[in-house]
Amino acid sequence: MKRWRTWLIVLGVQAALIGVWFGVESRRSRQLPVAPAQTTVLAQPAPPLTMIGQHSTTTLRAIPGPVVLHFWATKCPPCREELPSLLAFAAQDDVRVLAVSLDRGWAEVRDLLGSTVPASVSLAGTVAVQTAFEVTHLPVTFVLDAQHQMRLRMDGARDWSTAATRAQVRAALTR
Repeated sequence: MKRWRTWLIVLGVQAALIGVWFGVESRRSRQLPVAPAQTTVLAQPAPPLTMIGQHSTTTLRAIPGPVVLHFWATKCPPCREELPSLLAFAAQDDVRVLAVSLDRGWAEVRDLLGSTVPASVSLAGTVAVQTAFEVTHLPVTFVLDAQHQMRLRMDGARDWSTAATRAQVRAALTR
């Protein structure tokens, strides 16, 4: 009789642990909703941001000049679709692009981009970044001027190869 009771206790504990594990995993892998396409003109300083690169950590304040700051995640289909044109925009334009992934680690990013992740891609230093930048859905892009004043917020995916998107970024930087 004691043997059955012991087995029932062990099975109950295992079931509870499995339930906790599933609960943690479901919260961890929860993705932000997809952003509707919308553009908002801003005039405020960018919050502090620490970015974790593959080989070093830096802050937004340490990055000189105008910046296109893009928040994305590998579990966001529009983010994955938009990223190639954003990275091409970074290679062709004189505005620095920082693609900050909200993923928990490099494994997901490398699975998407391959072993050669561009230097413009980093991870967010903390979850507090989402609160500081009011990121409630993905993708979200901010255009920052040379003094790191946020001039434009672009919610939703964009085709960064179009003249219209480039003109919108340029216009934000000349305000």
